[in-house]
Amino acid sequence: MSEKTRYLVKVLAIISIIYGAIKLPSGMKSVWWISQHFYYSTSNSFWGILYLSSLTFIFSVVFPIGAICAGLGLFKEKKWGWILSIIVSLIIFTINCAGTINFIIASYFFRNIPIPPIPEGAHVGYYSMIPTYSATLISLAFIMVLRHKLVKNVFFQMNSSA
Repeated sequence: MSEKTRYLVKVLAIISIIYGAIKLPSGMKSVWWISQHFYYSTSNSFWGILYLSSLTFIFSVVFPIGAICAGLGLFKEKKWGWILSIIVSLIIFTINCAGTINFIIASYFFRNIPIPPIPEGAHVGYYSMIPTYSATLISLAFIMVLRHKLVKNVFFQMNSSA
């Protein structure tokens, strides 16, 4: 097997580990915020908050841990690391595509609504979709590279010869 292919797999593993390590602290912060909402909310139903907090936990903590584990499996060239990396990348790609489509639909329907005047001293926040677009493209690139025949052979030849 080519050393360039093994080097590419190592780079993908490091990117996956870094992605999970960056997302995990912010995910834990999101879980903390939603747990505070769980205890202090009086307007939402118990089951609605439980559903929201479960989804927040899965998307904010489980996926980054899955990305770290997948990166470790890729680094050791294990078949389970390849499979887990494909699964995590597909889920991240699907979620980000759904968020992008939701943003496009919402911005289409709200395009003609007049903007109310901003009071003096108010804070205006702007949110960019660039992180979502870049995460979508990176996860798509992961899927395409991991599905390539040369990269796939690294994992399947290792397990068949062992």
